[in-house]
Amino acid sequence: MEFKDVSKGMWVESVHGIGKVLVVDEASQSVLVEQLVHEEQWALSVDEISEDPQLHNGCDQYY
Repeated sequence: MEFKDVSKGMWVESVHGIGKVLVVDEASQSVLVEQLVHEEQWALSVDEISEDPQLHNGCDQYY
């Protein structure tokens, strides 16, 4: 995924699971992601996340 495509509030997937982007840090090209189920947070590189087209804003489940 390219850094320019990442935005606050979008749902992404990583090896840690599905989460919502809370913060986008341009300086380090990283994001802070909050896990979907538990309130655990991860600081991840953009290379570690991928956008899942089956997840979309306003809905926290697959369609």
